[in-house]
Amino acid sequence: MSVWKTLSSINVNDHTESKGNLTYLSWAWAWAVTKQHYPEATYAFLANEIHKDETMTVHCIVTIEGISHEMWLPVMDHRNNAVQNP
Repeated sequence: MSVWKTLSSINVNDHTESKGNLTYLSWAWAWAVTKQHYPEATYAFLANEIHKDETMTVHCIVTIEGISHEMWLPVMDHRNNAVQNP
């Protein structure tokens, strides 16, 4: 079974959390489940991206079975607004 089929078949509904108008899955929970299925999986944080308005985006790359995917997320406050000078 492919990595995508394996991980996308996991029901995460009981593990989501809400914050403001967003629903998200805890990185710690998702990573623990990923490692249960793929113990050799790795992740690395890349260079932070600093924008002209002094906000920042954090980049991460996850590698599973030789397949790497990069993802990014702005640094946000408790109201999910981008933070200047984090």
